[in-house]
Amino acid sequence: MFSSGLSLRNNIKEVDNQLTAYSINNNARVVILETFKTNLEGTGEGSIQDLMNKHDSQASSILKLETSATSLQTRINTFNAALEDGSDGIISTIEQIELNRSGLVSEISTRASAISGVQGSISSEASSRATADNSLGGRIDGEIVNRGLAISGEAASRIQGDAAEATARTAAIVIEATARTARIAAEASLRLAGDVAEAAARNAAIAVETVNRQAAVTAETTARQLAIQAESTLRSTAIQAEATARANAVQAEATARAQDISKVGFISTAEAEGILEVGTYPFCFGMGNQSDLNYGLPLPFSYTLQSIAYTSKATTTNHSMILNIIHYPFNTLETPTVLQNSVAVSGLYSIVSIKKIAPSAGNLVVEIVSTQNLTDNNGKYRLSFILTSNDSL
Repeated sequence: MFSSGLSLRNNIKEVDNQLTAYSINNNARVVILETFKTNLEGTGEGSIQDLMNKHDSQASSILKLETSATSLQTRINTFNAALEDGSDGIISTIEQIELNRSGLVSEISTRASAISGVQGSISSEASSRATADNSLGGRIDGEIVNRGLAISGEAASRIQGDAAEATARTAAIVIEATARTARIAAEASLRLAGDVAEAAARNAAIAVETVNRQAAVTAETTARQLAIQAESTLRSTAIQAEATARANAVQAEATARAQDISKVGFISTAEAEGILEVGTYPFCFGMGNQSDLNYGLPLPFSYTLQSIAYTSKATTTNHSMILNIIHYPFNTLETPTVLQNSVAVSGLYSIVSIKKIAPSAGNLVVEIVSTQNLTDNNGKYRLSFILTSNDSL
């Protein structure tokens, strides 16, 4: 910092020296001008008037230099004053450090006293806990003895109760066995009488059932004969009706085939070149006129897009693109039909099955959804659309 102040003073001194040298040179120049005054009284280049004008300009520059020198001197004085004021700040910092040291000594003494108090509290708590543990151990031992006596009394009571329960159960089993034997004997007698009555009833029922079955067989035989005769008549009628229906179906199939033959299947080709941009309709049908929204391959009838074939010629072989194929009806009141979303084609060739129906006449348009590795400015891309007419032509 002091070196910077000295450097500024040296610069000012150098400026003063330059001003002094300039004054000396200027005085010499004045002598020279007086010597040649008689010959240089004109107003052209090198004249006295011209030199006076230059002298005035130089005097103005000298004044500016003197003003700058004064400003620099003021800044130097301000800087030196700031340096002198900074010494008081250093003294204040030393005093603050001393105060901080005294505070630390006091805090260390206070903390040592607090630690001694905490240690006393810990010793007191340990003594209290030892006394409580001894008291708790005595209570636990007493409870163990009391529980042992209670368990012994409960065991004796349970043994006496189990013996009484065993005696009562034995007596109850004997009584139940006697009662069950009596009920079994009574049930056997009733079942025997029931079996005799049931046998007589079954024999009578069998005789009645035999007569009824014979009558039913006779009636069934008669009914079957009548049904066979009726079925024969119905089959003859059905055979005749089937023959007539088949003849009509053959005629209808022949008519339908003739109509289907009249429905034309055809192929149309679209081409594009260069780097294809997303969201555009670059494929051309015919003379290189690019497609657009609602403007593509015009088809004057309802058709089915069976499939598309794709081929390309480019410097790359890993290029690909995603296409949307849309049908825009000529009748603007009808809604456009998306024949296929996100058709993926790639490499040198692809074949994609579509089989979607356009319900009316309109424009078939191809939109670029996305591309990958289409970097050849001279790349060529061709699509063939395989279509069949849904209308008789």
